[in-house]
Amino acid sequence: MKGQWRLAVAICAVAANVAGCGAPDLAAMRPTVHKPAVLVEIVGSPPFAPSASELGAAGATAVEVVHVSWNAWRSEAEKELARRRLTGLMLVCDDASAVAPGVDELASSNPSVRFLVVSDWPAPLAESSNVAEIAQDPVGIAYSIGALCGDWMVAVAPGSTSGAVYSGVPSLVYVPQGASAAEQKAFFAGLYQTNGNVRVVALPQQTAPSLSSYGYAVELGVIGGNVSPAEIQTLRSVTPNWGCFGTLTGSGCAIAPGHLDPSEVLRGFQALASPVSWQPGEHLVLDLSSVALDDKRLPASVLTAWAALQVRAESEASRANAAFASLPANVRSNLENTFHLS
Repeated sequence: MKGQWRLAVAICAVAANVAGCGAPDLAAMRPTVHKPAVLVEIVGSPPFAPSASELGAAGATAVEVVHVSWNAWRSEAEKELARRRLTGLMLVCDDASAVAPGVDELASSNPSVRFLVVSDWPAPLAESSNVAEIAQDPVGIAYSIGALCGDWMVAVAPGSTSGAVYSGVPSLVYVPQGASAAEQKAFFAGLYQTNGNVRVVALPQQTAPSLSSYGYAVELGVIGGNVSPAEIQTLRSVTPNWGCFGTLTGSGCAIAPGHLDPSEVLRGFQALASPVSWQPGEHLVLDLSSVALDDKRLPASVLTAWAALQVRAESEASRANAAFASLPANVRSNLENTFHLS
């Protein structure tokens, strides 16, 4: 198929036995042993996609790796499923939401085949014994980025007890555009756990007076979701320092969501290839690659903080909703009145 390239790896444990002279030992071949055949579709260009050789060494008797476009993955899957030889099908992609409806339909029509979606961003999939998903934890990432932003604001104000670089109120300009309420609450829970002095303000309109005229010392800007180019330009005019969480890409953020670690893909593949190890359902993970840090723009203390935070970030994020509810009343009132976050 045009626009695709394919690699097939066959791992035959009996190759060494049949390389010499004489008839092969059929008993040694163990014809009744489970021999998985797995199709791996790499959809688009996810940065964590494994190679065919890595997957082949991970344990399947036969694995076929196909690189496909977003609008071609389903036709490729249907073609291979029609041959009735697959035991598993794995989709590796940036965002699971684009493939979720098709996966649910194919899994329902092929109950004997195990389906696994591995992505940076999860999407709801059918609760079925033959469907599983591995993805980054968006709430864990949002919490982590919030905590690191708080550390960043402390680091840029050495010797200041208030966290302000200049005279005035230490401030973070927040631009919410599409991040879920759970992600936003997790972000603010992390932010205020590391820096309780922050004042969060909205991005001013282009015709509005500057924030400095109100006495705000803007130290950092943060985007929650995906904003327009015009909003990014306005944010740049307010502060050179900014981070983001949610699905925003290509924004120039110094702190941003990262990507799934390739080891998670191989671990999921091994489970897919083994009926014993298979676990259906959603599996969210958080590791060192889940947050991308620009080491040329960030203080060294922030980089060090992430190495320590990553160990406990998932457990902290699981309590983020309660942590948000326990923020000071004036903080919660400001977030509700300004950003409708309660």
